[in-house]
Amino acid sequence: MSLSLSTLLENPAAAAFGAAGLACQLIWPLLKRRKAMLGVQMGIGSNYGIQYATLDAWSGAAVCALGASQTAIALLAGDRPWLRKLGLAFLPILFTSGFFTWSGLPTLLALSACSLIMIGRLQKDTLRLRQFMLASVPFGMSYDLSVGAAPALIGSCVSLAISLFALRRELRNRAARNSGRATEQSRNQLTMTFRKGGAYQTASTWAR
Repeated sequence: MSLSLSTLLENPAAAAFGAAGLACQLIWPLLKRRKAMLGVQMGIGSNYGIQYATLDAWSGAAVCALGASQTAIALLAGDRPWLRKLGLAFLPILFTSGFFTWSGLPTLLALSACSLIMIGRLQKDTLRLRQFMLASVPFGMSYDLSVGAAPALIGSCVSLAISLFALRRELRNRAARNSGRATEQSRNQLTMTFRKGGAYQTASTWAR
């Protein structure tokens, strides 16, 4: 299916769900908390999954449905490692669905993008989560281009720029926090040194 305005005009449902997915896709990189990120990402999977289904892009629809389900588990996992590991069980399911909905290059691109996204969602560290998400973008953009999912493709382009900005912001904030901790540690060490020095001088005075 070609990537054109006529595609969206002929299928308004695809346009509507694609727009909803696009909104979620543009919002999540700006969030700072993992739970909030994952919650909005579940909206991406749900809306784009329906969009792909209305475009008869069943590989993408199946992948998005699996992704939304895995996101729900990642949200529920919290500090329970066994539940977080359960999220890895979605990878073989993902590849099995790809096998049964195989359509060549589009399926391969969808599997690559979703595999990276699924692994990223299982990361507790938001920085690593962002890195995996960024790594998936080229594959997702190529898939959207191949099936004519215009809103998803536009969202991927804009989301890439926002994600890079958010990643840079997080790296800068972490560097500032680490610098602050180092300064605080140095200050504490100096304080302890002065206290020890004062105690030594006091002891020497009493010894005299």
